[in-house]
Amino acid sequence: MSRRATFSALLLSLAAVSALVGLPALGIPYQGPPAWTGAPVFDQARAFAFAETLAVRFPRRWSGSPDRQAAADWLSQTLADLGLKVQRHRFSAALGVAAPVTMENVWAVSRGGERPDEIIVPLGNYDMAPTSFQAASDTAGHVGTLLELARVIHAAPHRRTFVFVFPDGEEWGMLGARHFARTFGDRAKIVAAFSIEDLDVGEMRALGIDGVGQFRGFAPMWMRALAADAARLEGLPVEEVPPLLEWLQRSLLVSSTDQGPLLGQGIPAVDLAGRSAETALKDRIYHLPGDTIEHMRPEAFRTYGRTQERVLRAVDAMPEVPRESGTYLRLGPDRIVPGGPLVAVQVGVFLPLLVAVVSRSRAHLLLAAPPAAPAASWAAFRAESRALGALCGVLAAGLLAVKALPRLGLIPAYELYPPPPRHPELTSVPWPAVVVGALILLAVVWQVRRCARAREVAPAARGAVALLWLLAVSVIALSDNPFGAVTFLLLPALLWIWPQPSLSRGRRVGNGLLVLLGFGTIVLLVVQYAQTLRIGSYILWYLMMSLAYGQFTLLRILLALATIAIGLRLLVLTVSRRLP
Repeated sequence: MSRRATFSALLLSLAAVSALVGLPALGIPYQGPPAWTGAPVFDQARAFAFAETLAVRFPRRWSGSPDRQAAADWLSQTLADLGLKVQRHRFSAALGVAAPVTMENVWAVSRGGERPDEIIVPLGNYDMAPTSFQAASDTAGHVGTLLELARVIHAAPHRRTFVFVFPDGEEWGMLGARHFARTFGDRAKIVAAFSIEDLDVGEMRALGIDGVGQFRGFAPMWMRALAADAARLEGLPVEEVPPLLEWLQRSLLVSSTDQGPLLGQGIPAVDLAGRSAETALKDRIYHLPGDTIEHMRPEAFRTYGRTQERVLRAVDAMPEVPRESGTYLRLGPDRIVPGGPLVAVQVGVFLPLLVAVVSRSRAHLLLAAPPAAPAASWAAFRAESRALGALCGVLAAGLLAVKALPRLGLIPAYELYPPPPRHPELTSVPWPAVVVGALILLAVVWQVRRCARAREVAPAARGAVALLWLLAVSVIALSDNPFGAVTFLLLPALLWIWPQPSLSRGRRVGNGLLVLLGFGTIVLLVVQYAQTLRIGSYILWYLMMSLAYGQFTLLRILLALATIAIGLRLLVLTVSRRLP
């Protein structure tokens, strides 16, 4: 780069980092709608009795089991006895066994009097992890709460229509909620949906609020603020992730509860869960046979249920339900960074890359070797694009091989997500997966070495072309998910503009470090995710399953592969000793 461009890139890089760090300074006050202040009529004894019946009578109700079918029959009869109109909808999905598993959603309708065409959807899954027994905290507790909420809401007149949904398949990627969000005929009329999930064991210490969408979307701030106010009225603290972790959640958009698929379909939704004070006990029994009704506390049902009732009645009483964008960043209970400044900062992150691309293109492509600059530029562009295409082709072929494994019956087939946490298949890697993984790695190494052995023609020009493709990837990523674009491309955009071919050993070592540091965010996130799932080095197997199924969108996978290819090409171009 020219001196002027170097100075501009440095200045813009400092500004981009400063803007990201200084995002809280762009925050503005936020005032959400108040919770309902009436006297709740939620009955903790009834809710506990519902939960106990589900847990004890149907202790093995994982998707596809006889207990799951019996639990659906019981849910339907219980809702009908409460006077609600019940509907059931069956669908099938791949859950790691030879034949598709039949699953079933159950929901019940309580029609509103004044605004029946505006629908409020409280939902909570009734299936369970196959490694558990009774699944009292995850899921019987929230099912009992939801049944009692259905009883108290239906018992008195209300303005809007309520549809109480009990999805199947939550443990396998929220399949039931996904099916409901895609097929429910009146989904355009849903003004708010509340995923009421996981009333944890023991004493309730906080209300957890989760707003992650599945592939796209995030809970609007008004729903989070309303839930926080309802919890406050019940003397309950609120537990939400800090801004940095929320940024990462928005970057990945891999939901783990039933609000996710609804947000993915553009339906305003949020997850409200009970958080236990007995964290050691929760960790000891989560998704394991110890999750039995004996560990549940009736008083926790009271706080949890009354909070949920305040939320639902508040939405029903609203003159107009808010219509807010999910593009914001929560800084605290009453402060956000709004969409406009947020998007400006996200786009600004890539201005140094733009400056570097323009400067290098002018120096090594547009103004290279006059008067034959156009021909030389096109030759460099074509040569580097071919090299990148070959490497992307190897990675894409590896992706196709991974996706073919379940279709060929070489690894278990799942519909969307890998098995849930603590499932034995997470730490049992079949040999075809090992072979395919090794072949992909060898193919990538072979392609990289093949490029490294070849004498690079005009490596500086080809480096400019690689950065041009990085800019294209960044633009596409920004249009798809600005949070993810910044998270995964911030380091490449700021670091990969500096390495240039050199005969100096020190310079080449520095080039290699800068390129490798560009992958730092991905490595750190993979390590952190492995700790969350408690699977250690098996995270590589988990990621292979995620690619084989549908946990990430195809576009985001292809953008990731393209970024990897660009990084490897820059490594070859700037570390090699060979210069023309």
